[in-house]
Amino acid sequence: MTQPNAHELLKIARATLLEQLLPALPGELRYPALMVANAMTIAARESRLGAQAENQEQTRLAALVDEASSTLPDRRRQLARAIRQGSHDAPHSRSALVEALRQITLARLAISNPKVLP
Repeated sequence: MTQPNAHELLKIARATLLEQLLPALPGELRYPALMVANAMTIAARESRLGAQAENQEQTRLAALVDEASSTLPDRRRQLARAIRQGSHDAPHSRSALVEALRQITLARLAISNPKVLP
């Protein structure tokens, strides 16, 4: 039998918190416990989806900035600079930019708050 991965461990820990510990906590500790449970859910999704979201963002940003060998933070800075300089003001470039940013945002929302997704 294999060991549970990070996502599975967080899922088990969250279930234990909600099902066994939360009912035994006094009222003033219920809200903080629910916040911890929510953070565990986000961390589990990040563990499962984070690398894929970053890879997709790298690919999308590479299509919008010139330097191909940059890190993700470098590409983000390059894109911000290009936007400030008006490099994506042409209609075709703007629509490509908007679609890339839309897809990046949707991938990040799938991790942080999937309930808001259509």
